[in-house]
Amino acid sequence: MIDKRYTPISLKETNLFKPLKLNSKVTLNHRGVMAPLTRFRADFEHVPRLDKDYTNTEEWGEFKEKNKGKLDTSKERGLVEEYYYQRSKRPGTLLVSEATYISAAAGGDDYIPGIWNEKQTNAWKEIIDAVHENKSFFFVQLWNIGRQANPKILKRDGFPYLSASGVYNERNDFLPSKKLAEESNNPLRACTIEEIESFKRDYVNAARNAFKAGADGVEIHAANGYLLNQFLDLGSNKRADKYGPQNFENRSRFLFEVYDMLSKEFGAERVGLRLSPYGVFGGMTGDQNIEDTNSFYSYIYDEFEKRRQAGNGPVYISIMEPRCSDITKNEGAGALTGVTNDYVFDHFKGVVIRAGDLILGNKFTKDIVNKNDKTLCMFGRYFIANPDLIDRLENEWPVNTYDRNTFYTRDFKGYVDYPFYKK
Repeated sequence: MIDKRYTPISLKETNLFKPLKLNSKVTLNHRGVMAPLTRFRADFEHVPRLDKDYTNTEEWGEFKEKNKGKLDTSKERGLVEEYYYQRSKRPGTLLVSEATYISAAAGGDDYIPGIWNEKQTNAWKEIIDAVHENKSFFFVQLWNIGRQANPKILKRDGFPYLSASGVYNERNDFLPSKKLAEESNNPLRACTIEEIESFKRDYVNAARNAFKAGADGVEIHAANGYLLNQFLDLGSNKRADKYGPQNFENRSRFLFEVYDMLSKEFGAERVGLRLSPYGVFGGMTGDQNIEDTNSFYSYIYDEFEKRRQAGNGPVYISIMEPRCSDITKNEGAGALTGVTNDYVFDHFKGVVIRAGDLILGNKFTKDIVNKNDKTLCMFGRYFIANPDLIDRLENEWPVNTYDRNTFYTRDFKGYVDYPFYKK
């Protein structure tokens, strides 16, 4: 179970274990953040699963016995509630939810959670309450997947297959999207202006529901090849209107309109965003013209800094590292060399979350967290496998290895049964 690839290093005296004030109501006790991690543990109506069937299994009983003193055995929790409860046990931890659909039309896959209706919102409230019991903090990541949807599922549910333009992803498509689109008579096309306006309203509704559920903030997902990223990317955006790639302003217009709407209504100190300048997932092409990518994202950071200087946030910018440009690959593979995210701090003076191979690459982690007092470090796969990850990093304990075969299953195994550290 222990990952033999991992060599602990001393992080206890670094900035990683110093507090950081994120906003007027959130002060983190350390700078390790749980990444948004899709896990497919919602029901068919996109409600996070709160069933407790797993608590009646022999395997769960054995797990509780082996982890005595680490788990709260006074209450049986719903499945997703238990998952986030375990990973928020270290007080003052920031958790970002798995990517969450802002509306049915923004989806296109089954068993992914949503937050557009009351039933979904009520389920999230139970989950967020559990995180708050541990005196930790929770942001909901707002998601529209665009052309990464399954067009057949969208057709089944009565929705068109949309992107910035009618350009299929043929670079690293996990689904045969074009084939499925043709078979289901749901071809990919560009969002109309009316559909863009509708999606903007969906973001506002989803954020409103997140705050009703008690979230400490929301994160706009504009990374990893999903809809907002499709507007930012030259390969997927071929529009000729005000959302087209003719200039940086048009190309980023949708992102800034969404951000400005949320910050105006809910307060900028409660709105963050995620970007992946050099990511290739979802057919993104930021790696193919580095000069353009660097210039474009410098512009984006400058624009957010202008808003920050005017008191309009964002509370943070979360960035995928080029060391993990292809998020489908194992650590150490798929890195884009010769580029860095360091220049973000030349343009944006607020808090930056950096993510990508920061556990096995813990020497890199130590370096970036100590470069300034504005860096948070985000951990994903190893937070799946180690509910007490922050304690392990602080004490130089070994870490559990993760099982990718259970990342996207429906079972509690590989979800809430990773062991806590035991001396």
